[in-house]
Amino acid sequence: MTSGHSAPSLPQPPHPAAAARALAEAAQAAACAWGPPLEPAKHSRAVSQLYSTLRDLGIAARGLASYQTADAPPGLAAPDFPRHVAMSSRWLLGACDGLNGVLAAEGIGPAPDPDEPGAALCQAARNAILAWRRPSGTHADRDTTVARFITATRALSVATRRLAAYAPRLRVIGLHAVGASLTEATAHLMAAIQTPADDAAHGCGAGPALNPAAGNEPRRPSPAP
Repeated sequence: MTSGHSAPSLPQPPHPAAAARALAEAAQAAACAWGPPLEPAKHSRAVSQLYSTLRDLGIAARGLASYQTADAPPGLAAPDFPRHVAMSSRWLLGACDGLNGVLAAEGIGPAPDPDEPGAALCQAARNAILAWRRPSGTHADRDTTVARFITATRALSVATRRLAAYAPRLRVIGLHAVGASLTEATAHLMAAIQTPADDAAHGCGAGPALNPAAGNEPRRPSPAP
């Protein structure tokens, strides 16, 4: 016998561009937090969080590659969009390989404070998986989403370099491999929207903060939600 009460509906995932914005901001915050030298336990946790983020973004990018648009302006359609975004997914997932040995040797370590930047970055990457699972919208929405994704991957590149600057030798090798993979992933994302996105690794001495109102977010179309 049923109680007559329906189960509460699950919250709707954020708009793809909104999830990408949250991801970019979280990546920038992590790059700032990982700039100063970290004590060994925190450095290990940061590397683990970077690994989780790259893995989840690789999964999320698979969904983003299927972005459905119905209003592509003549001459601006990107027939190679799915291929380039799918290739970015492969590079992001491949970046994890460089850290597999490190994590296997050192373990995961204690659970992080959920409010610290690395934990927030992991959550933003997980949210992107849901938001980009079956994405659809305007051509401008799609390109804004990818431009913000580029902001995130470039911020992650900065974060990776900063972690490598004072890492033990085993971690340095893996982090350098991650940096190379992020460069390739970013290049494919830029090719996907056919625009030479500006250097978007903002914050902490790497340029102005993400601020679409000021016109310094790397995008061609108008901002989406």
